[in-house]
Amino acid sequence: MGNYHIIGRAGAGSLIAEFLFREANIDYDISFPDPAEVKSPDFFAANPLGRIPVLICPNGTQVFETLAIIHHITSRFGDLAPPQGTPQNDRYHQYLALLATSVYPAYHRQHHTRYYGDEAATETIRQKARDEHRVIFDHLEASLDPYICGQTLTAADFYLYMLSRWDLDKTAMRENRPRLNALLDEIRARPAVAAVIAAQPSRAKPV
Repeated sequence: MGNYHIIGRAGAGSLIAEFLFREANIDYDISFPDPAEVKSPDFFAANPLGRIPVLICPNGTQVFETLAIIHHITSRFGDLAPPQGTPQNDRYHQYLALLATSVYPAYHRQHHTRYYGDEAATETIRQKARDEHRVIFDHLEASLDPYICGQTLTAADFYLYMLSRWDLDKTAMRENRPRLNALLDEIRARPAVAAVIAAQPSRAKPV
């Protein structure tokens, strides 16, 4: 049986799968298809929605959507998800959902404003996204102890770190949030995370 294979994009949502595999010392391969390949029939066979990341399992099963990929990895390897049926597990899934359904979409609006309005609305769209982030990051700052699930490091902390890398104003994001700063710095310094970041290829700018 071969390795897991990630179909990813450099610096994008496939980072979380790499972080978790590295933390668990699980071998994997990764490919970074170009935009033309992502539109190909072969890619749509892996993910009918045409989105990255996709996780191809050793038995050929294909898993897409980030939360599903996180669950697949953490339910099989390592100890980055609290035990089922515990209050910590409820909290873990609550914050994974918050990150996926609120934090990630707000970053998407900041980076891809053209999908949400015309050029004249760009700053308004970005400001609304920043305002949403401010509320969430203030809440996280008040609740981190030192991790999202208290004293237990989980995949949710790695997911938060990945998303934070996409912030357009990291100084403002970190200002007056010492607990958030400490968490992000700790995750960034972990050998598994540092190795993944160092191995990311440069992304060509769209023409």
